Order: sequence, then structure tokens, then C-alpha cells
Amino acid sequence: MAAALVMAACTKDDDRKDYPSTQPDQKVTNVYETSSIKTEIFVGKEWKTQKQQTNARILKHEFFWEGNRLEGLDNHDRDFSYSFEYDDFGRIYRVICDGGRDFSRVLTYDDKGMLAHSEGTIKTGDAQLISRESLDFTWENGLLKTIEEDSWTKNEVEEGKEITRKGTRTYTWEGGNVVKTSRHIVTKDGDKESVDDCEYDIEYTNIDNPLHGFIFLIHPYTGIIFDFEGIDCLSKNLPSHITPSKDRVYDFSYSGSPITNVKKTLVAETPVLRLSLDYDLDFEY
Repeated sequence: MAAALVMAACTKDDDRKDYPSTQPDQKVTNVYETSSIKTEIFVGKEWKTQKQQTNARILKHEFFWEGNRLEGLDNHDRDFSYSFEYDDFGRIYRVICDGGRDFSRVLTYDDKGMLAHSEGTIKTGDAQLISRESLDFTWENGLLKTIEEDSWTKNEVEEGKEITRKGTRTYTWEGGNVVKTSRHIVTKDGDKESVDDCEYDIEYTNIDNPLHGFIFLIHPYTGIIFDFEGIDCLSKNLPSHITPSKDRVYDFSYSGSPITNVKKTLVAETPVLRLSLDYDLDFEY
């Protein structure tokens, strides 16, 4: 497989170039989820269950294809529907979301075909702007090096106030996979200012990531291009273990080829409280 995010795409006027992929490597059609949550408290010398709940299997995400081109995606969890527009080279350049509010995102590319900028807005039903996000991307040898974020959101609770966020996300690579991400983000909410510094260390399996390269939506705050239930679509392989710098750990296991099932576990722990989340994801193609 070529370097992450670089693969042959549609061409125009016989001018062949390699461009970042904007579609997943595999034609995923449906993803189902079953989840459970358990809260424990430390009493005396042992952990005791305070709350435990299992959620029924649901259709989480649904993909719609026209031939080899992804035309739409439904996020049933949030009741969002995404549609995509493509440029002459087969790259997604505009994303439109129908989620009760007018959401759109425009992706632009540099002269080498690498994703350079993303501009997203959210408007109310009467076309009032309530959120804007600007992202700039830096690449090195075909691999993502940094994302610079500058976003603004109208504070809908306190009239006249706004929330801004500026930050940088950096990526470290080994063997086509992101093995470390670091973020520094400054958030201002009215007169309040907070700073978020975090690092993620990621270990990998040798299993191919079916959603590799799917860069239609950008979430630098969480450290990944498109967080599909914790699967980092920047990387060519699937993660086995993710350790943030805070008191939590993610573990993954898989079955099928391409994968038909993902088991993801999150454990967040303090000296007196432990939260365990288990996700069972079923993939259909």
C-alpha cells in the first residue's frame, strides 16, 4: 500500500497524479453497535458495581454507494445525513449535512493534491451563522504533520457571548500508522480561558483498516481525521491499544477479513471511581 492518504484517484486531461483518498478502502455499507456501561466505586478494599446497563443492537452508520463512489452517509446515532460533492479528480470537495441545521464543509487542496484547508459552517434554519471552523493542514513526505484550528461558536445559552478555540495538533508516524498525536488547544468562553494539552500513544495490529483514508470530516480536537468509534482512519492498520495522557485506556480486538466485528473497551479510572464502556461493532460490506 502506498503512503497513508496517498493513492491513485480519477484523472483529468491525462494528467495523472496521486492524491489523498477521500473514500474508505473498503465499500462498507452498514455498521451496527451494541454497547454496555458499568460504573464502579471503590469501597473498603474492593470495587463495587454502582450501575450497569446494556444497550440493544442498533444501526449506527449507513453508507450509500454509486458504483465505487460514496454518495451519502447516515449517522443514525445523531440523526445526521451527509452528502458529498466531488471535483474533477474524484476528491470530495464539499460535504453537506442535514441534521436540523444547515451544516456544510468545503475542502481545498494544494498544487500537489494534498488536503490544504477545510472551512465549515453551521447555520440555523433562518440562515443565522452560529459556528465556523477553519483548519489548515501541513504535510511532510505525504504524511500529515500538523492541523491548525481556528473556530468560533455563538454561545446560545448566554446571549452576546461567544466561544473561540485555537490550537495545534501534531502527528508522529511509523510504518504508515500514527503512533503518537499531541494537541494544544486554548478555549475562550466569554471571560473564561482554558488550556488543553494531551498526548495519545497508539499501538497497532497488522490488520488492514477498511476505513483508511476516509478524510471527509475533520476532528482535530479528538486527534483524528474521522473518529469512527475510535478507529483512526489516517492509519493503514487497525489499533490495538490507545493510551491518552489522562486516566483512561482504550483496547481493541477484531475478527473477519476484512473486519466484520470490532470490540472496543474504554476504562477511565480515578482512585475512587471506575467507568467501563464496551462497544461491539458489526461491519457489513
